[in-house]
Amino acid sequence: MKVLKFVSVFFLILIFTVKSFAGIQAGMIIFKVVDENNKPIEGVKITVTMKKRKSFKKELVTNEKGIAKVTLNIASYTVKFEKEGYVSYETVTKPIISDKKVENIKLMSVKAAAMQQESKLSPEDRAALAFNQAVEFLKKKNDKEAYPLLKKAVELNPNLAYAWFHLGRIDLLNNKLDDAERELLKAIELNPSMGHAYVLLADVYKKKGDEESYQKYHKKAEEMGAIGPAEYYNKAVEYINAGDDTNAKIYLEKALEVDPKYADAYYQLGLLYLRIGDMKKCVETLKKYLEIAPNGKYAADCQGLIQGLSGSQ
Repeated sequence: MKVLKFVSVFFLILIFTVKSFAGIQAGMIIFKVVDENNKPIEGVKITVTMKKRKSFKKELVTNEKGIAKVTLNIASYTVKFEKEGYVSYETVTKPIISDKKVENIKLMSVKAAAMQQESKLSPEDRAALAFNQAVEFLKKKNDKEAYPLLKKAVELNPNLAYAWFHLGRIDLLNNKLDDAERELLKAIELNPSMGHAYVLLADVYKKKGDEESYQKYHKKAEEMGAIGPAEYYNKAVEYINAGDDTNAKIYLEKALEVDPKYADAYYQLGLLYLRIGDMKKCVETLKKYLEIAPNGKYAADCQGLIQGLSGSQ
C-alpha cells in the first residue's frame, strides 16, 4: 500500500509540473532586423501571434539599432515583420525555456527586391520593363525622369525604335542636335514608317542650317502625312509677316487640308482675302471661322469685319 501511495504522489507531481510548464514564462526572444546591406532598420512593426491561440497577440517596434525584445510562454508563434518600403516577412519561432533566443531577420527593401527580380529577366525583358516605366513618365510629360530609363532600355535592347524616337525628341528640345540626329536616324532605320521621326529630324537639320537635309526629311514627312496643321500654319504666318501672301495662302490651305477645323487658319485666310480685295471670299472664310470657333479669340474681330463688309456691299 505504501508503494502505491508513493507512485500516486509521483504522478500528481508530474502532472502538476507539466501543467506548470505550459503556463510559465519560457524566455526572452530578441529580434535583430537589418536590411540587405546589414544595416539596422528602425521602426519595423513586429506582430507576434500564438499559433494555437490566435487571440494571443503582441506588437513590437524595433529601436534605432533594429532590435525589439519580448518574453513569451512555451508555445509556437507566428511572427510578421512589416515596414513601408520593405518586403514583408513572416516566420515561426518558439522560445527557449528560461533563456534568451536571438532571431536575426533580414528585410529586403522593395527597390532591392525589384532589382533582384529584374536580374533574373533576359536583357530584352529588362529593356521592355525600363521602357514601360519611361512611358509612365512620358504620359505625365516628365521627360527628365523618362530620359535615363529610355537610355537604359536602348542599352539593353538597341532595337526599340520608340525609345530612340523619344531620346531624339528630348535631345532636340535640349538643343543636343548631334545626339538627336543620331537617335532619330536610328529610330527611322528600325521603323521607316515612323512619320513623326522625319518631322523631328527635319527640325534638327533646320537648326543645324543644313537646308538640303531639311528639305529631304520635311518632304518625306509630308508624303507620309506626318506634318501637323500647326506647322503649316506657322510657316504661313512667317510668309504673312514677310509680306508674301502668295506662299502664305499655299500653307494656310495645306493646314486646312490636314485639319479642316483648324480655325485660326480660316481667320488668317480671311484677312488675306481682305488684303487682296476678294471681299466675298473674305466673308465666307471668316464665317467658317465663327462656325468652328464661335467663342474663339478672333470671334469678335470676325463678326466686326463681316458686319462692316456686308454693309458696304
